[in-house]
Parts: sequence; structure tokens; C-alpha cells
Amino acid sequence: MEGKNQIQTIIGKATSFQGTIGSEENILIEGKQKGEIITEGDLYISETGEVEGKTQANNLLLAGVLHGETKVSGKMEILATGKFQGEAEMSIFVVEEGAGFQGECRQNKR
Repeated sequence: MEGKNQIQTIIGKATSFQGTIGSEENILIEGKQKGEIITEGDLYISETGEVEGKTQANNLLLAGVLHGETKVSGKMEILATGKFQGEAEMSIFVVEEGAGFQGECRQNKR
């Protein structure tokens, strides 16, 4: 499938956004977002990214900070630089050494 791993929407490092983001595409957060993110694609939160609120995505790659509730239909991966606090639901869960996770975790069936 063409463009599957491409980023279509970016919230840049110097950007702060408050509200709801709804998309069918992949999203990269490099800045700050407060509110809700719902995408049928993948959600990437970079090392500089900070998200506070509810998120829903196909896959989640967390290198920055996420506070809130997340529902991932596929894989949630927290890199060594990533910090998560809240409630998480996913099919596959990967946490690198050094990553932060504080909260609840539920594994759903695919």
C-alpha cells in the first residue's frame, strides 16, 4: 500500500494546539497538543512532542510525553525517551529499557 508509512499531518515543534484532531492519515506530533486525537492511521509523538488528552490510533510510537487515555488497535511502542501516564489499551505492547510508564494497561484482542 503506497504511503502507508508516510506522515501526512504534522504539528511542528514551535506549535501548540488545543482541540480535537480527526484524521484518516498518519499524524506526527513534534509540538504540544491538548485535547483529543483520533486517527485511522498511525500516531507518532516525537521526543519534543507532548500530548495531553485522549488518543485513538491504529499504531502509536511514543518518543515524547503522553498524558491521558489511549486506545490503539495495533501496536503501542514506547521508546527509551518516551513517557506515558494514564490508561492504555492495545493489542501489542512494546516498552524499551529506560521508558516511563505509569498507569493502567489492557490488552485487547485483534
